[in-house]
Amino acid sequence: MKKIRWLKRSRRTGKIILSCIVAFQALAFLPSPLPSKLQLTGVVQAAEPMVVSTWMWNPYAIDEGNTLEMLTERRVNRVYLFIDTDYPESYYSRFIREAKARGIAVHALSGAPNWVLPEHNKKMYDFIYWVKQYNSRVQPDERFAGIHLDVEPYVLPEWRNDPDAVMGLWMDTVSGFREEVKSDSDLTVGMDMPVWLEHFQVRDGYGGRTTLSDWFLRRMDQVTLMAYVDNADGIEESVRTELNEADQAGVPVLVAIDTVDSGEAGGSFYDKGQAAMSGELGSMISKVSGHASFRGYSIHDWDSWLKLGE
Repeated sequence: MKKIRWLKRSRRTGKIILSCIVAFQALAFLPSPLPSKLQLTGVVQAAEPMVVSTWMWNPYAIDEGNTLEMLTERRVNRVYLFIDTDYPESYYSRFIREAKARGIAVHALSGAPNWVLPEHNKKMYDFIYWVKQYNSRVQPDERFAGIHLDVEPYVLPEWRNDPDAVMGLWMDTVSGFREEVKSDSDLTVGMDMPVWLEHFQVRDGYGGRTTLSDWFLRRMDQVTLMAYVDNADGIEESVRTELNEADQAGVPVLVAIDTVDSGEAGGSFYDKGQAAMSGELGSMISKVSGHASFRGYSIHDWDSWLKLGE
């Protein structure tokens, strides 16, 4: 299965989209010592293990013989695994069972920018239904621990034409996602979120106004912030508002960095190497560890992480 191409484009265009949208609206806890490949420095060890997660967009990766060993080596304890329903359930159940035995939680992952559009929204509900049905048929140690949504509609042409309308559809989609998952399951609901949504004001549902980032945070069990910057200061600055909002909302947050060649200067560690990335991660963690909502970090994505040089 080929990697989803729109994903890379969405990461690359985030900053450009933000400046355009603003103009438009104006007009109208660290785990046990890490291995040498990801040894963070300058960080006080937390009382509880920090979440270390990654995205697996290519399901075939779980069938490679040493995937679990490599995840363990990198101290990964959560995997967002893209669901391709062409694979049999047994393909996922074996991996989840073996991952859980190593202390790795597996969350089902899917999404596309156009899922917010009415003509494509059913795909999200089909995904939720598949995960629920899968969990109902397998053994407890083979079940997904959560369900994770990656929907980034700001890359759609419809957003450029009418961002307010698409923003409303995005909010409806996230609300529907939570409601459907929680209607008859205890699955953890999470989503990926860009780090510039604090610039947009929306109705909070209680007669007031709040930021779009706060609105999303308060509807999720956990959120992954896509802070795709290649230095600790920039990462901390980009997530400062969201972490403050998450502190107030009581929602755990992961801060994500990128190792994909996004084509955007300063947006990825793909050409920096493991040592530089580890150093910046350690510094970033020291800067944000005072936030009660901060629970760990995510590395996007697994395939690119593996290719990262020393």
